[in-house]
Amino acid sequence: MKRLLRWIGIGLASLAGLGIIAYAVLYILSERVLRRTYPVPAVAISIPTDRAAITEGQRLATIRGCFGCHGKEAEGVLMFDEPMIGRIVAPNLTAAVRQYSDAQIAGIVREGVRPDGHSMIVMPAEVFASLTDEDLGRIIAFLKSLPPVAGPGPGISVGPLGRIGLVAGKFKMEAQLIADAVAPPEATNQEAVFGRYLARTTCAECHGTDLRGASNPDFSSPDLRIVAAYSPEAFAELMRTGVALGGRKLGVMGARARNNLSHLTEAEIAALYSYLHASLQ
Repeated sequence: MKRLLRWIGIGLASLAGLGIIAYAVLYILSERVLRRTYPVPAVAISIPTDRAAITEGQRLATIRGCFGCHGKEAEGVLMFDEPMIGRIVAPNLTAAVRQYSDAQIAGIVREGVRPDGHSMIVMPAEVFASLTDEDLGRIIAFLKSLPPVAGPGPGISVGPLGRIGLVAGKFKMEAQLIADAVAPPEATNQEAVFGRYLARTTCAECHGTDLRGASNPDFSSPDLRIVAAYSPEAFAELMRTGVALGGRKLGVMGARARNNLSHLTEAEIAALYSYLHASLQ
């Protein structure tokens, strides 16, 4: 009996040792992913200071969903907190625009790379990579106009399952997502050129950079070729209210339409429709 117990103890100790070694290897491999550095982009961007540009920057930031991730006052928000996967806090933007230079902010937004060369996580830089200097400059001008407010301290921690996801390639750093992004089809007419830009920098966050739909643990989004079934009027209704064909009230899209996309102008909705209805098919 004593010999059996001794062998059981040895077996359990061996398993525990193997577990420790396996986690150590996992930790080292995942840290390589987290600590990998990328070229820091050299950015020269002009930031306007006039009231009209700042007001337009607020509209552009609203359409792109900045407040949905960073809070109503851009104060930062705890986005995700699952100990086994990780903890992610969207940073306080009123502090970030005072901490970094304009060029550094532009690099973070469009390249997903911090000034120290480390990649961002979750920040949808693969969507904002195509933002024009003019639009990004207005958004930064608006953020710089906001008074500083208190918010949760920035921070990202990765749990065991999150580390497995990083090593397996299921979770990717923003710099890698940009490198892997598949662009949507080219526009087929002049109006659709602007529509493609809007789709690439707005719709792509939920529907994928190729606009063919995407899936994540929270929701699945459809291939945007479904717009072929919409009339211009029905599409405008979808953008303004989130109500789809047949009077269906949509969940994620409904909230996004009412809170963000409803700020699109009529001309922007027409351009977006022109691209999605014709060029994307």
